[in-house]
Amino acid sequence: MTKLTNIKIESPGVNVAVLRKTDDGWQFLILRRADTESYGGYWGFMTGGKRDNETVAQVVVRELHEETKIKPKSMWATEYLVQFYEPEFDSIWILPLIVAVVEQDADVILSKENSDYKWLDATQAKYLVSWKNLINAIENLSEELEIFPAKNWVEIDV
Repeated sequence: MTKLTNIKIESPGVNVAVLRKTDDGWQFLILRRADTESYGGYWGFMTGGKRDNETVAQVVVRELHEETKIKPKSMWATEYLVQFYEPEFDSIWILPLIVAVVEQDADVILSKENSDYKWLDATQAKYLVSWKNLINAIENLSEELEIFPAKNWVEIDV
């Protein structure tokens, strides 16, 4: 009988819902991955890998700067996890979903990892993102944004 082995489960980084508050309400920053990157052409939240002994907050700040040149004014840990199979590493990835709130007039300057971006309300964002787990995250976050900060969010020092 062949012995079965486990699929690796890893948590190598974060998934970040970047949000800004406008006169019309909350907007999500949705990024399009560059064709040269993994998941090229897909739309979604910002993701980032953890380096060495970085904290989650340090990963978010670094990746947000590297990918968009934006600085968060506040960050929040949510109860949500984004999980998916990552074929490049033949493993299941489980990433904490962090909310990063930025200034309304934040100027996005994309790195080569992403080829386009859009600031969208929750309804528009749900139609653009490429994964069902992000649609669910947008639905959950937009409901909780009605009482910002949500009772179940924990602020992370920037």
